[in-house]
Amino acid sequence: MYSENIETILDNSNIEVGDRIKVDGREGVLMPKPSSGDPESVVLKLESGYNIGLEPENIELIEKNSSEPEEKTAIEHEDGKPDIMVLHTGGTIASRVSYEEGGVKPAFDPEDLVEMYPELAEEVNIHSEVIAQMLSEDMEPAHWQEIAEKIDEVKDEYDGIIIGHGTDTMAYTGAALTLMVQNIDTGVLLVGSQRSSDRPSTDASMNMYCAGKFLSETDFNGIGICMHRTSSDDETVVLPAAKARKMHTSRRNAFQGINAEPLGTIDYQTGEITENYEEKTGDYKLSTDLNPNVGILKTRPGMKPEELDFLIEQDYDGVIIEGTGLGHMPVNAFDEKTQHHEEILEKLDELADEAVVVMASQCLNGRVNMNVYDAGLKIQDAGVIGAEDMPPELAYVKLIWSLGNTGSMKEAEEVFTENIGGEVNKRLEYNEL
Repeated sequence: MYSENIETILDNSNIEVGDRIKVDGREGVLMPKPSSGDPESVVLKLESGYNIGLEPENIELIEKNSSEPEEKTAIEHEDGKPDIMVLHTGGTIASRVSYEEGGVKPAFDPEDLVEMYPELAEEVNIHSEVIAQMLSEDMEPAHWQEIAEKIDEVKDEYDGIIIGHGTDTMAYTGAALTLMVQNIDTGVLLVGSQRSSDRPSTDASMNMYCAGKFLSETDFNGIGICMHRTSSDDETVVLPAAKARKMHTSRRNAFQGINAEPLGTIDYQTGEITENYEEKTGDYKLSTDLNPNVGILKTRPGMKPEELDFLIEQDYDGVIIEGTGLGHMPVNAFDEKTQHHEEILEKLDELADEAVVVMASQCLNGRVNMNVYDAGLKIQDAGVIGAEDMPPELAYVKLIWSLGNTGSMKEAEEVFTENIGGEVNKRLEYNEL
């Protein structure tokens, strides 16, 4: 709610959300009031597309919002164009700004997408369906199952599938889909945007266009993530979905491959495409069973045995440990300050008796190897297995999937270390970071 003073000013001037107003000399469109916002401030959307909050001394009506609801023009699909299905799960990529109404609206219909992404519409016939509308941080493993089942349903009807997804947990979904729709014979690209479509620096349109171009002009089959390769509007990169990770909170080239090479690039200016993938072979398999009863423990200086007690009490079926270096945690006692490390090792042994415990590395690049140092050998003796070259997020998804598709801890451990869809590399090439 606005303060009584601001409400009075707006009412007296007949100002509503979506009207163009001037606040202390700054002109823009009045945006909706966030429920948690400062009641003494108003939010304007400036011509630049950026929002600004102001504590007004003077508010003046410039122009009423007189727009009528837009009538959508039915689109006609053209023969000869590739057909691309866009599956919506939410996120910035699925939103457009209504300056008339002063807010952000979901854009789900093909007509909306043609309007938002005209370049993409010139290349392909756009089809669309809604799976969910949520911020990606609210996504649950059950949503991964829903997405995989929808892919399975439509995969034979289209030349490619784009999944619009929020960027924060897009790598989790990509990893899950890699395991769930094995050897899929069409291309599936998860696409997000770091900047909303109302901002001058938006990456939404370019990412969508390049994803559609890659799907329609190559023989790619499998699961990938398509985002900016650099912070400039020059190229996008297609990364293997199981090996991609969001590495920056806001940069447009936030996604990078972990222990993996890109599958291709798309030059936005010239349209040139590079390809660096092997065609998926083998029989297609839909495998959506999951067991999300998995916890995560982050190793660090100062951790206590009681933290493992908590994990034991939760009765988890699996636990991921984010260890240091090659896969370590404090299990050696050297002096009176480290005596509790022996108790950590005892608790670790107890935990591994009841759950599949996997050691990943906080280092991300490289692989876990618990055969090098004494600490690693002790951890292995306690029953902990290594995550190979999987970063913690991928290991978490893989363990959920492995537990869901097996009937015992032993079977789950064996399946976890197998390479199902490119998530495990048995040998890593040296690359500069």
